[in-house]
Amino acid sequence: MLRDATRVDADAVALLVLHELERRQLRRLRRVSKEQLSQMLFVGYHQPAFRYGYPQARVYQNQGVAVGVAYGYPAAVEATLDNRWANLFARQQLTPPQQDVVTPRALPDEWYLDLLTVRNRSKGKTYQQKWFDEWLLGDAIHRARLSGAPVIGMDVRPGSALASLATEFGFVATARRRLDRQTYYHLRLKLTPQIN
Repeated sequence: MLRDATRVDADAVALLVLHELERRQLRRLRRVSKEQLSQMLFVGYHQPAFRYGYPQARVYQNQGVAVGVAYGYPAAVEATLDNRWANLFARQQLTPPQQDVVTPRALPDEWYLDLLTVRNRSKGKTYQQKWFDEWLLGDAIHRARLSGAPVIGMDVRPGSALASLATEFGFVATARRRLDRQTYYHLRLKLTPQIN
């Protein structure tokens, strides 16, 4: 079942985001232990203006547990989100980075899909003949349409499962980017207006 994330999902969602950020190997988080990062994400999840706070999240719930999460928002919202994480670093008694932990990535005309991940035990499982990540990506496209944005965008690593899935949905690579010293492709999908 797809639904908006709630405060109750904090443990499950923080763990999903933790694993995804570990995969991304963000330079600003290199000196942060897994336990510290986990605590920062848990605390940040409860803050509405945090990049990975619950208001920006949709979860896929299976048997009462959030097994997948998608974070997305219109490009204009990205500027209002906390990308420095200064108060979270301070709570861990760590020196906050001088630059954004996650650099702004959305193009001005986009609804941006920042993160989409499903826990490992739930990968390969389906509901009504759709994978959980298919449900989440379809939901993100629907939310982007409802926002009125003409385009949905995302950044993916070449050859990743998300890149393959996005291609199946019709996303097209429009640029190659270097984000945190890694190569990503910026994918975009033009949205047709919602017909009622």
